[in-house]
Amino acid sequence: MYCLRVVVQGALEPNWEKASSMGMITGNPYPGGRAFEHKDHDHFFGRAADTGLVAEFWMANRLTVVTGPVASGKTSLLNAGVYPAMEEAQKGVLLPAAVLSSGMTFPFAAIPEHNPYTFAMLSAWAPNEVPTRLAGLTVTEFVRQPARDQSGVLFAAIDQVEDIAVDPGNGQRRAWLRQFLDDLAQACGSTTRLHLLVVGRTDSLGFISASLGIGARHEVRPLGTANAVEAVTKPAQAAGRALSREAAWHLIEDLQTSRIAGPQGERYVKADRVEPALLQLACDQLWRDLPGDRGEISTWDVREYSDVDTALTAFCAQVIGEVAAEYGLKAQQLHSLLVKAFITDSGARGVAHEGHAATAGMPNAVARALVDRHLLSSEQRSSSRWYQLLGDRLIEPLLRVPLAQPQMKRMNPPTADGYLRTAVRQFTLDEADLAGAYAARALASQPSMRVAADAESLLGNVAYEKGDLDGALPHYRQAASLLQAAGDPGAALRGLAAVGQTLLALGRVREAVAEFRAVVERAPNDLVLQTQLALALWQEGEGEAAVAVLNGVLGVDGASPEALRARGEILADLGEARSAIYDLDRPSVRDLPSAQAARGLALAELGDRSAATQAIKDAVDSAPHNGNVLFYAARASALTGDKATAWDLARRAVDATDPPLSPSHRKLAEALAVHK
Repeated sequence: MYCLRVVVQGALEPNWEKASSMGMITGNPYPGGRAFEHKDHDHFFGRAADTGLVAEFWMANRLTVVTGPVASGKTSLLNAGVYPAMEEAQKGVLLPAAVLSSGMTFPFAAIPEHNPYTFAMLSAWAPNEVPTRLAGLTVTEFVRQPARDQSGVLFAAIDQVEDIAVDPGNGQRRAWLRQFLDDLAQACGSTTRLHLLVVGRTDSLGFISASLGIGARHEVRPLGTANAVEAVTKPAQAAGRALSREAAWHLIEDLQTSRIAGPQGERYVKADRVEPALLQLACDQLWRDLPGDRGEISTWDVREYSDVDTALTAFCAQVIGEVAAEYGLKAQQLHSLLVKAFITDSGARGVAHEGHAATAGMPNAVARALVDRHLLSSEQRSSSRWYQLLGDRLIEPLLRVPLAQPQMKRMNPPTADGYLRTAVRQFTLDEADLAGAYAARALASQPSMRVAADAESLLGNVAYEKGDLDGALPHYRQAASLLQAAGDPGAALRGLAAVGQTLLALGRVREAVAEFRAVVERAPNDLVLQTQLALALWQEGEGEAAVAVLNGVLGVDGASPEALRARGEILADLGEARSAIYDLDRPSVRDLPSAQAARGLALAELGDRSAATQAIKDAVDSAPHNGNVLFYAARASALTGDKATAWDLARRAVDATDPPLSPSHRKLAEALAVHK
C-alpha cells in the first residue's frame, strides 16, 4: 500500500499565522449552503482522518467506494480534501472528478449511438479533449490510449453516483445505463492502471456493489464534536480572526441541542454529532453578522451575534420558497405539507413513504428536490424510500418559518441558472417532461446566452429521445446559433452536427449533406465530423464519394474504429467484399454488431455461405433490434438462398428502432420484405 502523508491541515498554519500577525481579515471562509470546492481547500478542516483514509484507499485499490448520508459532506471531502491530498502525494495521473448529469446538455443527436453516461464521464475526465474524439470509446479504450500517459496509474472519480442509482423507465435509457455500468466494471476488473473512486449516498451502496463490485469502502459520517470545533475555529484563523475553542463549543452545542415541544411539555435532545451542512450555515451567519473590525471571536461574541435558530429558519424558508417557485406551488402550501408529514403530534421527527407519484401530498420530484437542498434526508428500506427532516435541529426552525413569510414573499424568483439545473437533474432521473418544462422556464427567465444555449440543447435532447425529430431540429439549430454568438465555436459545431444527423433521420438527406459539408469546412481537422459527412454521402447514394472521404480520414488516423467500420460497411454495400472484410476484420471493429453483419454480407457476396450464416447469426443475437444489423443480415440471407429468413429479417429491419434504418436503406428493406 502507498503511504500518504496528509498535509492539508499542516499546510494551512503559515497562512493563518500570517493573517493574524498582520491583522488582516479576509473574506468569509465558510461556504454556507454550498459544498466546499477545490479552491476552498485552505478553509477545509475537520476531515483530516477521512481525507487520509480515502486517499490511501484510492491509491492502493482498483475500486474505492465512499458513501454517507445526505448532507454529510461527501462532495466537500472529495473536492477540498482528497483531491488536494492526492495532488500533494504526486502519485500517477489524477483526472478531474465526473458528475454524470453534466453531459445531459450535450446534443445527443450530434454523435449517433453514443452512450450519454459514458460520454459525460469521459468528457469530465478529459476536459481538454475534442468531444467527438471521445464518442464511441469504451472506458477500457480510453484508459489504454497512449495519450493517457502510460507511465502511471490513472486516478479517476465519479461523484454523486446516486443520480444514476435509479432504474430508468425509458427502455433506451435503461440500455445505456446497463451498457455504461458493464463497461465501467470491465475496465475496473481488467485494467490494472485504473483506480476508480465512486462517491454516493449511503442508499446507493447496494447499487454500486451490484454494478461494480465490493471494493475498499469508507463511510462519511456527520462531524464529531472535536472535528466540528476544528471545522469552526481553523477557517476563522485562516481568514484572520482568532476564534476560541470555548466559543466554538458554544455554537456547536447549540447545533447539537434540539427542543422538542409536545402535549406533555418540552424536552431537549442533544446529539453527539453535528450535521456539516447545518454547521456551515450557522458559521456563515455568525461571520456575516460580526462587526467588521472584530479580530477575535469570544464566547460573548457567539452569544451576541450567533443566532442558530434564525439562521436555520431562514434556511428552511429559503429552500421552501425556492422549491415551491420552481415546481409551481405556493410556499405556504408546501410548508404546511412538510409540517404535517415530518413533525409528529409529539413534536418529534416524522417519516413519510414515497408513493408511486407522490410523497406526503407533494410530487416525488419535490421531495427529491428538498433532499438535494438538504432540508430532507432519504433512506432506502427494502424496496421502499422513506423521507424525514435532515435532523432534529430543524424541527423548531421549520415550525418558525411562518415568521419569515414576509421575507419569503420578497424573495426573488428562481433564476434561469436554477431552472436549468433543475431541468438537467430531472432529465438525469429520466423525467423528460419535467426536464422540458424547466428548460422552457429557464428560457423565459432572462438567461445568459450560454444558459439559453444549454436549455435549447436540452430541449432538443428531450424531443430527440422521444423520437420527435421535427421538434428537436429547431432547438438544435437555435442552440448552435447561440453558442456561436457566445464565442464557443467548437460547441456550436456540435450543435450543427446534431442538426445534420437529425436531418438524416428525417430523410432530408440532401439538406443533411449540405449541413455536414459546411461543418467540415469550418472544422477540417475533426475526423469524426468527416466520418459523419461520409455516412451522409452514402445515404445520398454517393458511396464512392463517401469512401474517398473515409480514405482521407484513415490516412490521418488509420486505427479509427468508426471510420474503419463505416468504410467496411459501405464497401460491403457496394459489393467490394474483399476490401470490406479487410476493414471489418480489424480487432477494434469486428465485435461491433453492425460490423459483424456487414462482414456476413461480404462473406455471402464471396460465396462463403457457412461463414456468412454464422456471422449474421452472431450479429442478430447481439443486436436484435438494430436496423442496420437486420438489413445486412437480410441481404446476406438472400444471397445464400434462404429467402424465408431474408424476408423475416427485412421485415424486422423495417420496424427496427435501436437504431432505425436510414430512409434510403428502409426503402430497400421494404422492397426485400415484400418478397417472401
